[in-house]
Amino acid sequence: MKIKTKSLLAYLILLLILSFPVFASEKSPAQTLSNSERYARFSTGINLPFWFWLNEGELKPLEKRFSPDDLHLIKKLGLTFVRIPVDMANIYAPDRDDRLKPEALALLLSGIEKIIKSGLAVNFDLHSISQKEGESDYSGPLGKDPRFTEEFIIFWERLAEKLAVFDQERLLVEPMNEPVFLGEENKWPPLQAKLIATIRKKLPYHTILATGAFWSNLSTLLTLEPLDDSNIWYNFHFYEPHIFTHQGATWSSEWVKPLRQVPYPSSPESVLKAISLVNREEIRNYLRQYGEERWDGQKIEQQILKAVQWAERHGVRLFCNEFGAYRNYCLLPDRKAWIQDVRTALERYGIGWAMWEFDGSFGLVYRKNNKAMVDRDLASALGLKVN
Repeated sequence: MKIKTKSLLAYLILLLILSFPVFASEKSPAQTLSNSERYARFSTGINLPFWFWLNEGELKPLEKRFSPDDLHLIKKLGLTFVRIPVDMANIYAPDRDDRLKPEALALLLSGIEKIIKSGLAVNFDLHSISQKEGESDYSGPLGKDPRFTEEFIIFWERLAEKLAVFDQERLLVEPMNEPVFLGEENKWPPLQAKLIATIRKKLPYHTILATGAFWSNLSTLLTLEPLDDSNIWYNFHFYEPHIFTHQGATWSSEWVKPLRQVPYPSSPESVLKAISLVNREEIRNYLRQYGEERWDGQKIEQQILKAVQWAERHGVRLFCNEFGAYRNYCLLPDRKAWIQDVRTALERYGIGWAMWEFDGSFGLVYRKNNKAMVDRDLASALGLKVN
């Protein structure tokens, strides 16, 4: 069939546009990709902090923090999406009707668009209320201060309107990372339901993540009653056993900071070296207990299986967008073994995952003259394409 020149040009332009479906379509749920296909698009990911969360100094365009080469590398490794942690304080303007800082929002949305155009999907993550004020209490005054709680819902209503421009097949929405609610964990589920209902009015077809309180641990996920919304995935984070994954971490518990050479897998014999390196009997007892628990791949799978059984009982999908081990003090062979055991357990049960993180102290890459150099051992543990 012959096509006139003008018609051919128009046809090629249309193909080009369709090859980059960044913006949201007007498709009904029946016209969108099936939930399984969307889930596959978010099968393997990596976290990209230090851009809109824990950023140093002023906010910058995406390419000043993560270059096109970085995005190309992420995709080349076989990862399908990135998680973008965002500190609410970076984009929140309480004195504005839309509650959003226009310049910061423009940088954020532009960066998301660039990531999607690179061929990666995006998990938008409202990571903390205010990292500077809240530290590891990421949900801060949420659920404690009634006025702020209502303000937070208004903020998300306005933000959801802005996120609606992105294709629902390439943007996953996470209303609150690791809500804490310490000692009052039961207050989070009804608040989460109200929050998601508000977001859903603005994002009728996007998938939304729900999670439990107490830093998104498995224990609180297992107490959730799923919402009446088939387009919600249930998210948890996995850093167990904490005594191994966070050894030496200065921001963690006081008893974790002095830990060194904590092994994985664990046994009564393998922890003797780590015990000899600490003076406090309390910490020695923690290490002895860790040795007796004999953590290995089978024990990790048993923990994750609890979530799988909960999800099967309720007929919902699971997601795990954080797991990792602190490379500053975890011995490399042990870190690799733990990462591989967690990743294979998640994949065995078809759970989409994102490791924490790309280039930080839990990172997949090192920086050399600002160029990302892949930790090949870790990439192999993640089942990525290392050649």
